[in-house]
Amino acid sequence: MLTGKRIISQANAATDYLTLSEAKSHLRVTSSSDDSYITGLIGMAFDACGQYLGYNVIKSTVRYGFDGFVGLPSLINPVNGLQTPSGNYLRIPSRVLSLEHVYYINESNALTEFDAADWISAPDPLGNYGRDIFFNSAPSSLTDDRTKYLVECVEGFELTSATTDLGNKLPLSVKHAALLLVGQYYDNRSSVTSSSGMKPLDFGLKYMLDPYRLEVFV
Repeated sequence: MLTGKRIISQANAATDYLTLSEAKSHLRVTSSSDDSYITGLIGMAFDACGQYLGYNVIKSTVRYGFDGFVGLPSLINPVNGLQTPSGNYLRIPSRVLSLEHVYYINESNALTEFDAADWISAPDPLGNYGRDIFFNSAPSSLTDDRTKYLVECVEGFELTSATTDLGNKLPLSVKHAALLLVGQYYDNRSSVTSSSGMKPLDFGLKYMLDPYRLEVFV
């Protein structure tokens, strides 16, 4: 089971994906008096999109914690061609660009990295939306704390100019969803809007983000 997630670093700023100039053009703003406020809205918009999608939109190095393997302990090395994964594995709930490190926490509570020969990443069973890591061996003793395994990966989307892989580039619909959020919150500086009878503001962008949303899986 997943025990937590922590962002280690971000490779890019939100304004690398959606520039202040693009946002101001969308808002029809020509003065510079609100530049700082709009820049903050750009960051907020990508954070909101990431919360809805289930992973960071901005390319980030992230650590995921787990309290144990998924699957049956008796089935080690389960690369067996089955459609459904079986055996000792960890499932990373993210849009994974690359896997960096896999750790366990030993009985002395020290972070220890698995040897590269101890694990294998499944050959793209879920596309970019999730990743399974199968283990050939398991440590004999682990910490008594809840988090026993850590996986460090890079997740999110590349900048348009940073890759030729179309699947890794930020989709235009996600970028435009962030742009619409900037416009929504620039025009409505409260959590309710009087034009709709003081009703809460609706996110209203799900149809643009749903194709890139992380599905719930166990």
